[in-house]
Amino acid sequence: MSSWLRAAWSANAAGGFVHGLLLLNGTLIAGMYAFAKVAGGHGISPLGLLTWQLLFASIVIGGVAALRGELPSWTFGNLRYTAIAGVLGITGPNLVTFAALKHVPAGLVGVITALSPALTYAIATLFSAERFQPLRAAGVLLGLAGVMVILLPRGALPEPEALPWALAAVLAPLLLAGGNVFRSLAWPAGLKPLAAASLLLAVQALVLVPVAVALGEFELPRSLTGARDLPLLGAGALTAMFYLGAFELQKRGGAVVVGQIGYVITVASLLLGALVFGERYPLSTFIAVIVVLAGVMLANHRSPQADGRPRPAHPVVQHRSGCTA
Repeated sequence: MSSWLRAAWSANAAGGFVHGLLLLNGTLIAGMYAFAKVAGGHGISPLGLLTWQLLFASIVIGGVAALRGELPSWTFGNLRYTAIAGVLGITGPNLVTFAALKHVPAGLVGVITALSPALTYAIATLFSAERFQPLRAAGVLLGLAGVMVILLPRGALPEPEALPWALAAVLAPLLLAGGNVFRSLAWPAGLKPLAAASLLLAVQALVLVPVAVALGEFELPRSLTGARDLPLLGAGALTAMFYLGAFELQKRGGAVVVGQIGYVITVASLLLGALVFGERYPLSTFIAVIVVLAGVMLANHRSPQADGRPRPAHPVVQHRSGCTA
């Protein structure tokens, strides 16, 4: 085999692996939504589910970081950074999402989550971290319009009372977007992505687990087969897998590839909603999904005439388009 063929084969294999990771990570997040909906149906509170996910994932990711020799320094700057980043990127969005999933179909929550990249651009523009571009701004508005088409018409939601929860679910991608910009602008010098992820998860767990215990909402699996235990075990496993997969995806694919994960979340959430929960959507919903994805694509488009200002970075501890801890 010639050197050119070997190089081409290696490039194709690497590209296939990266896209496989992209599909896996997006599906993992959609799976977390599914487990959260099941957990809510068994009376597990959003805080109870989130604290278990944080505790489980922090132990797994911390162990991996220790094995790789990438444990973080517990300096004041790192702690402050990861505390704020955790509230914006994990705790806030997940509590909102898990609460909304009790009232809103899982597939629609996945569509709403896809707004995060578009909202990231909007917030970055406000903070002068991105140059204003009319086409990208139009993408933000188009994505929002698509979500409104899904949420507002009669019959789009299971019941009229679900509308406030659906609108509240929009807070999740808004918080994620704010976290994206914060992480880009405030990333501490010398803090590696895996170390940041382990510290971020550990800080959130150390703060929220005592709160959940004090409120009587802390949850731990008591068996491997109980109806309340299975969604906890599933959500914990998928969370840890996501952070490990996100680390590899960021390292191999970069921010542009990571930004496409919202499309995977949307499609996977709709499929899981239909297959697992029997959710059915009108034709207008699928048309609106196309509008949302088109808006996100436009918002992600970067003009070649851009003035060279740096785009917000998207290290592994963040997720541009979705949840999660």
